[in-house]
Amino acid sequence: MPTRVLDTNVLLDRPINEILASMEPCSIVIPLAVVNELDKFKHLDDSRGYCAREAIRYLDASRPDLHKGVRLENGHIITVELNHANVDLPESLPRDKVDTRILGVAKGLGKEKGDVSLVTQDICVRILADALGVKTENYVVERVNTDTLYRGWTAIGISSEQVQHFYQFGSIEYEREALLPNQYLVMEDETGGRNLGRYDGSAGKIVPLVRDMSIFGITPIRDNIQQCFAVDALLNPDIHLVTLLGPAGTGKTLLALAAGLHQVINTRRHNNVVVSRALIPHGQDIGFLPGSKEEKLNPWMGAIYDNLHYLIRNFTTTKYGTAATPADKLSSFMQEGYLELEALTYIRGRSIPGQWIIIDEAQNLTKENIKTIVTRAGAGTKLVITGDLQQIDNCRLTAQNNGFVTLIDRFKGNGLYSHVALERTERSTLAALGVELLV
Repeated sequence: MPTRVLDTNVLLDRPINEILASMEPCSIVIPLAVVNELDKFKHLDDSRGYCAREAIRYLDASRPDLHKGVRLENGHIITVELNHANVDLPESLPRDKVDTRILGVAKGLGKEKGDVSLVTQDICVRILADALGVKTENYVVERVNTDTLYRGWTAIGISSEQVQHFYQFGSIEYEREALLPNQYLVMEDETGGRNLGRYDGSAGKIVPLVRDMSIFGITPIRDNIQQCFAVDALLNPDIHLVTLLGPAGTGKTLLALAAGLHQVINTRRHNNVVVSRALIPHGQDIGFLPGSKEEKLNPWMGAIYDNLHYLIRNFTTTKYGTAATPADKLSSFMQEGYLELEALTYIRGRSIPGQWIIIDEAQNLTKENIKTIVTRAGAGTKLVITGDLQQIDNCRLTAQNNGFVTLIDRFKGNGLYSHVALERTERSTLAALGVELLV
């Protein structure tokens, strides 16, 4: 049976159950130095702290005889190994360093058992291990292929007869395994015409988009079919989760806010709009901010305020005078409970029914963050999550392993879910050029 020595960074990457499930049955060795490292991380309130606590609990549940090796139900044998103090290591390696102790365990076990490899995500440790003659493995995190990531829409060809039937009877049957529930379609006919529809998976039919796409004073940009798809998904009461993916300026946040305010103020379908986003700084962190929760959130919610001011600039009722500024109207909206800005920190533990929840900048969230958010939605709540894979500020995430792309990949094909990838930047010609050239 092969032996794998696990580095600390592997156990901090994901829960230990998932790590063991991803490996063929083998002898798992956790150096004592790694256990000491886990103890330093267990207090953190992030994914690393969670994974450290899970690993510690798992080891505690596997006692006694961890020093001898405990056979697990999944076929692994797990052992906590003391440092191999008698292993000959170069004097240039400091003996009090954790990496040195882990390398010592791997090298010592290699002399005793032969088939031993050190599993680590640390490039420097892999280089040192190679110099010491220790075999290594890179623990590869599960990644989503963004090149083939589900777009939420596709193009198909249909006949003129099908086009006529589509508009006359409000649907056409289209049995095709490749189409997923709530997938949007650009249907091209023989004359070159483009017709838009949505695949209703339960009925096995393609149905038209919603007719009235006016939401809180705005409509999709002319000829921007992805924005039309997004508005249809946002207004569909049978779709409880919508994800909008796209580069800067495609209208993700603006459409989500407009649809939310429309359904709260105009149609009264939801009680209020809750907006939250990941508080990850772009560039140098400015540190802790003073004041109340609202005052602390203001610098982070600048993009949200910009969109809200744009949406409510022309909103008028009898209680708003002509002299009321967008800021005055927004303040009244929040005082009346139509709109709430919330930090993700306070989402955990809440049950949120009957509300329209918008999570912005979701590309900076981990899979654990996304799971926490989705499981907060109560009855009658609609969840809208937006993100841009070109603007990831969380140094621990990439475009392939963040929680947002994982959500899109896992939820596609579910009848309660719809996704739209927006492509065309509408903010300005300069913004569109920046998206195109600064890749």
